[in-house]
Amino acid sequence: MLLPLRSRNMFQPLPRVCCGLLSALLVLAAPAVEAAPSKKASKSSRTGTSKAGASKTSPASQPAASTPEPSPPAEETKAAPAPAEAAKAAEEPARLAVESKPAAESKAAAAPRPAPVVRSAPVVRAAAAPEPTASIFPGRVRIGVGPDLFFESSRMSGELGIDTSRRDESFDYSSAGFLSVTAWLNSSVPSVSERLRVGAGLRVFGNYAAGGDREFGFGLLNEVFATGEYGLPVADKMEVVFAARAGLSFLIPGREFSAEIRRLQEQGVSVWSVPRVGWLVGPSVGARRRMSERIWLRADVLGQVEQQYLFATSQEISGFNYTKNWSTLALRLGLSLGAEFSL
Repeated sequence: MLLPLRSRNMFQPLPRVCCGLLSALLVLAAPAVEAAPSKKASKSSRTGTSKAGASKTSPASQPAASTPEPSPPAEETKAAPAPAEAAKAAEEPARLAVESKPAAESKAAAAPRPAPVVRSAPVVRAAAAPEPTASIFPGRVRIGVGPDLFFESSRMSGELGIDTSRRDESFDYSSAGFLSVTAWLNSSVPSVSERLRVGAGLRVFGNYAAGGDREFGFGLLNEVFATGEYGLPVADKMEVVFAARAGLSFLIPGREFSAEIRRLQEQGVSVWSVPRVGWLVGPSVGARRRMSERIWLRADVLGQVEQQYLFATSQEISGFNYTKNWSTLALRLGLSLGAEFSL
């Protein structure tokens, strides 16, 4: 069906209008298309600049290719090493001084190390070596033993009293024996003198009896004494010894003396069969020779005084006053031979 003419004339301008709209859209779209590549380029340029900035801030010092520095002239390049060599020559003494300083310090620190350990030991030994030679005859503690040959002149003083009557029972005698044995122990006294020695001794007589015209056996006689001596060096390994002794004597009753005690006991006299006590004192002089590091030989001439108490009884028996007093006084001169051993 054909449209009316008016309506046909109304749709005739539509194609023109559509063409105009399309052309307007193309005009508007063209700038947007051109802008998109420009944004991508700007992004790529920004990333490039950031990478270049990172490379500039990195420690590797690489000169930019875009700004090359002009090369110096040939004369300046030739003259440049002179200051460098001067600086190097100045640095070398300083470096040698710095290196030598620790070496010197290390040598100074290492030098005292052997002094207290290695070098001081000989000094101590050298100081300790003269100690044995402080005394010509060393040996702090010594023990000695030896026989004694003696001669004795003695008297037994005795008195018996009954009331007013008195009877003398005294007699002179000499010892029936001539041999005794002595053992001693002594030690030096460094606080006073190395030559001074003190100690103690024991002398055993055995059966002590009077000989000669009046024989009388007393019993077993022993002596305990303290001794002191001073050694004076006179030659190589030889010294003169001045000594003295003092002590107590003990007599164990025996033989005739023991028989007298039993007789008095039978008569009612209060006497005991116990050891009798006395005292002794005497000087001596002699010589001592060192035979080895631990052995000495000595000989002494000894003089001694000894008193022994035998009876000292006073009592009343059957209305009578009974007294009995006995004692001996001995003067001995002897020669003592002995050997000493260092402990």
